[in-house]
Amino acid sequence: MESTTGRHINREKLVKISDIFHGLAYPVRLQILELIEDGKDYGVSEIRENIKIEASLLSHHLSKMKSVGILESYRKGRNIFYRLALPEITKVLDCIYECELKI
Repeated sequence: MESTTGRHINREKLVKISDIFHGLAYPVRLQILELIEDGKDYGVSEIRENIKIEASLLSHHLSKMKSVGILESYRKGRNIFYRLALPEITKVLDCIYECELKI
């Protein structure tokens, strides 16, 4: 299927794109994204302090965001740190926020 913008859209790409949107589909995930969009690496405890959420719930959201490729993580000692794996996702957020202002 060819879009009006000239992008070739196949089912596999649509599923991947849908997964990324699903990875953003909760207010808490958008809060996480807003926090870490500065390019800095954040530890789980630092994210939790800023977001004010239970550890188990935060873990679930971080795991989902990582599984769809939005975030990446690494371990340093006993701590796990997260950062954006897709810095371009902030452009998508900017676009969504602009659309929301027009609704």
